[in-house]
Amino acid sequence: MATRAERAERSRTNLISAATAALIAGNGDFELQEIARRARVSVGLAYHRFGSKAGLIAAVVDHFYDEIEKAMDLGDFHYKDWAVRERERLSRLIDFLYSHKLTEVIISKLARDPEVAAVETKRWKDLTAISARNIIKSQERGQVPRILNASILSAMISGAVRHALSEALTASPRPSKAELSQSLWTFITRGMQLDAKSAQIIPLKPLFLKRSRK
Repeated sequence: MATRAERAERSRTNLISAATAALIAGNGDFELQEIARRARVSVGLAYHRFGSKAGLIAAVVDHFYDEIEKAMDLGDFHYKDWAVRERERLSRLIDFLYSHKLTEVIISKLARDPEVAAVETKRWKDLTAISARNIIKSQERGQVPRILNASILSAMISGAVRHALSEALTASPRPSKAELSQSLWTFITRGMQLDAKSAQIIPLKPLFLKRSRK
């Protein structure tokens, strides 16, 4: 017999799944009564789990970012070179966003919702922090110039990727995945002072320098 905690988690998962399907079908909107019916729970339980319709939508978006992180995970990718790994990570991110039906709904319909915006801001901040740690590791391996500030570079890359994806995913027609990937990768490698093809350091004047310690 399932424990109380397991039942609670199951009902939460079912509500998020039902809300995801409803948001896609309803082009960004749904009625909470409909979600409760889809998930086979009471409306009261839906309110208890998420507090409000906006709270449920925020939970859907948070779950969407969980799926993004899974898609970008390189646990099965064994190359150690930073450029090779990050090009693959970027490709996986674009593949996921282009193929998921919820992507355009979040970008075009839900992005202005305060609770959704708060979730997106936090999750992109988390992704930026992960990116900074990856850059530091690549600097320790000698793959990226140590003089560059990892935190600033990571923020620059994450911001560019986030806004470029928003533009591309709402464009009509959309650029191809290959075109978007190449454009972003060219931008990233220039910022990292790497040659986009060979992933070698190129002699450009650093744009972002670490502050000297006094």
